[in-house]
Amino acid sequence: MAYASQYSRHPPLGKLALCLALLFASLLAPSPAVPVAVFIISIALLYSSTRFRFHKILLAAFANTLILVVVGALVIAAVTPGDLLFSATAANFSVSFSRQGANLALLVLSRSLAGFAVLLFFASSTPIPHLFLALRQLRFPQHIAELTILVYRYSFLLLEQMGQMWVAADCRLGFSSTARTLRTSGMLISGLFGRSMDTAERAQQALYCRNFTGNFPSYREPAKINLAWAFFPLAVFAVLFMLSTQTKGWLSL
Repeated sequence: MAYASQYSRHPPLGKLALCLALLFASLLAPSPAVPVAVFIISIALLYSSTRFRFHKILLAAFANTLILVVVGALVIAAVTPGDLLFSATAANFSVSFSRQGANLALLVLSRSLAGFAVLLFFASSTPIPHLFLALRQLRFPQHIAELTILVYRYSFLLLEQMGQMWVAADCRLGFSSTARTLRTSGMLISGLFGRSMDTAERAQQALYCRNFTGNFPSYREPAKINLAWAFFPLAVFAVLFMLSTQTKGWLSL
């Protein structure tokens, strides 16, 4: 998905600087107005990048994250003391929400959604190898970049092996009961460890057969950051910072 994005041609360091500017502007804002603006900007960038075409597993992860954020905001609103805003009682159980707690929960919720949307845009438009190859332009240690690229690439092989083993165990009724599920899960974990070690050894021998010397040459280097991408994140942060000073107290209860 990241390679197919139209933003994958842009400098990874420039997109990283833009995302950091959006994140810091959202975190430094005293009211939910700026986080809401950052969320709208990130959703627009995400739509132009992916057209919201995600795998079902990713959609389930997004829904899970949203539920956790909303539940956390409700807990903050319930435990923060202050002026009473709303109270409900059911089955001898009472829940009270204060005005200060609701404002804090709204601020935390807006910041969380804004940060999640920003990181989702960056992850869906920036291939991991491109990012670490671009970090080498900032004198990032080469061996760490190469190790990260190796882990990223071979993790998909590990997930594929895990899927094959899971299907094979399911076809043999390995998950038909609780006891069998626990026993089968333990066997899968131990078997996956052995297979991963075997795959690593075979991959190392394959690299040596191809005259691997500890460096992965890249024949399609990511675009380098230019002056426009260097000043654009600063301009975005400045605009959002001025917006935060003008919208202090907005969207507060």
